[in-house]
Amino acid sequence: MEPAALAVGGLAIAGLFNNAIDCFEYIQIGRNFGQRYQIGLLKLDGARLRLSRWGQSVGLSGELEDEQSLPQAFESADNVNKAEQMLGQILDLFADAEGISAKFKTRGGRAEQDLLVHNTQTDLEPAALSLHNKMRDLSIKRQNQTPLRQKAKWALYEEKHFKRLIEDITSLVSDLIKLFPAAQASQKQLCKAEVAEMGAKGHLPMLGAIVKSQDKLLEEAIAEAVNQKTPVPDITFSGSQNSGFQLATNAGTISNLRWGGNA
Repeated sequence: MEPAALAVGGLAIAGLFNNAIDCFEYIQIGRNFGQRYQIGLLKLDGARLRLSRWGQSVGLSGELEDEQSLPQAFESADNVNKAEQMLGQILDLFADAEGISAKFKTRGGRAEQDLLVHNTQTDLEPAALSLHNKMRDLSIKRQNQTPLRQKAKWALYEEKHFKRLIEDITSLVSDLIKLFPAAQASQKQLCKAEVAEMGAKGHLPMLGAIVKSQDKLLEEAIAEAVNQKTPVPDITFSGSQNSGFQLATNAGTISNLRWGGNA
């Protein structure tokens, strides 16, 4: 493939990437998920964040100045073709899930309450809502300026289909990451930036649980950030009859303090 053709292929991938990130915006979750709704939505956010990170690492995010800047990241025509197929498959996953949603709604015997959906802004706990908004904002900022297809909101009402969608997207994003090993160094740096931003709001424990076994690079960045922190809690004992079990971390010298009862 000539450089000009490679550039056109890269621009097509930029459009596919942009629309794949946008697809996450239109999924709703049925109320019959119950308490599992919160975890499910955050896992979906995590899949979107990971895809957006890959896109930024290979130069697909932000303002694409010209087509000639894209081939440098994709390296070969074979990579362009493979990446285009994978991103197309992600779009197909959303289309298939939307079709399942439509069939569920038209199936006979459905009560009105079976078609109710969760409201993100009112049904999430405050900490989960804050984490959801942060991951969403990070992902949207990594989109580019290529045209978006017109879409409408739709909902998944059965958890098995929702879980399968996340698993399949996660698998395809893993394949995209493997396809461009040179970009993984950039992804690691982006993970550190994500951890720094979300850690400032105290989201790391929840984020770590969400991305476990789903986003290895982010999981490693979270572990590294946690290990670098050595908490030194302030402990005050008052009175003369203090006993029991105390657990703390000391920095410095302890004097005039007895551990373990009366001397």
